[in-house]
Amino acid sequence: MTQTLAHAIGAYRTAATQVHPLVAVVKLFDETLRRIALAISSIEAKRHEDAYVHISRASLILRGLAGNLNFELGKDVAETLKRTYVTNMIALHTAYGKKDAVARYHKIRSGLLELRNAWATVAGMAELDR
Repeated sequence: MTQTLAHAIGAYRTAATQVHPLVAVVKLFDETLRRIALAISSIEAKRHEDAYVHISRASLILRGLAGNLNFELGKDVAETLKRTYVTNMIALHTAYGKKDAVARYHKIRSGLLELRNAWATVAGMAELDR
């Protein structure tokens, strides 16, 4: 396990123990969405190394979410969420460096925003519209 991945998983576990787990999931989605937005801004500003860092961090958060699913509590839901998280991680990395990367990142971000808002509804938190 890389030090960065260990840090991401540790941050997830720390957040999960300090706030309600549903709130932690929403906050982690918020950070993922923020990182994707920063990556888009970085690409538009031709700061490609910064964009890569932001995409990598967004992907690590999704990896942490996927790695902490409870398959005993709801196997079908957990499997669907894991597939969703992994698909988005792959999409984030395969979009990097492509001519249409910004459009791809907007699309990925839009889908993750829907998922974030679903979690927020369950957690009793406000939805985002951006």
